[in-house]
Amino acid sequence: MAIQSVDKMWSRSASDATFSDKFRKLDIGFVEAYQVLHDPNEPKLNIYQAQGIPAAGSFYPGFPFVVAEAAQIETVSPIFSIVTINWKGEIGPGGPNAEPSPIFAPPKLDWDDVETEEEVDEDWNGAPIVTKNFEPIEGLKRPVADQTLTIRRNFLTFNPYVQALYRQSTNSDTFVGWPRGTARITKFSASNVLAGTIGYWEVTATIQFRYPYKTTPLRAWWKRVLHQGLYERVNSGGGFRIVRAVDEDKKPVNKPVMLDQNGYRVPSGGAPYYIEFQIFGELPYNALGLI
Repeated sequence: MAIQSVDKMWSRSASDATFSDKFRKLDIGFVEAYQVLHDPNEPKLNIYQAQGIPAAGSFYPGFPFVVAEAAQIETVSPIFSIVTINWKGEIGPGGPNAEPSPIFAPPKLDWDDVETEEEVDEDWNGAPIVTKNFEPIEGLKRPVADQTLTIRRNFLTFNPYVQALYRQSTNSDTFVGWPRGTARITKFSASNVLAGTIGYWEVTATIQFRYPYKTTPLRAWWKRVLHQGLYERVNSGGGFRIVRAVDEDKKPVNKPVMLDQNGYRVPSGGAPYYIEFQIFGELPYNALGLI
């Protein structure tokens, strides 16, 4: 058994192109057919794999992201078959060298928002939420609406270690108009797309932006709590000591007392002091190339 000859049929060549994803993507397909002369009863597998027939997964000449994904055999006679090859893939606008590639497709941007319930310790005007006897009232919450931006873009490479670093960060630069410290990546995923000998990644990133409520933009994602505790600083011998706070009867308090920025007790009716803690690192978001 043997393959006698393989000849391309120019009369059956065809192509189609379709915009999708709101004209962001251009999907393209090619069809070519080949005449194959072979011995009678030649196994179909040998016909598919005959020299001169494009292999499965091979890319169309000049289109490295368009792949041979399907083939059909039409039996004309015991010694004559027609093999049809179908290529499918995505191309984008021409790059620097006019190369058709999905890597140069523009990103897809979707703005939305998300609302969460956050515990609050002061009212809108900055007054502490306390009883008439200046005891903190806990458990009160308010809805906080954060804007979100979901970005989808194609990349040639994807580094999961870099992904892990950015998931623990806020922006160290101005990103899509939001100042340093207000943006945080809350979702970062990638899906591999293989095409011929070249692959690429469909990357999706969701960034959540927080308005700096009662703080600076740099500290928008810092944790902020009322400075209070069961211990306080007291002056002693030109220095200070940290002692258990006591009430008017000189008995240890069983409720936290408000403290100033240095840890001394705030006088009754005095202004509260809040302390903030950084819980994320900082990285340049523009360096990701998402926009």
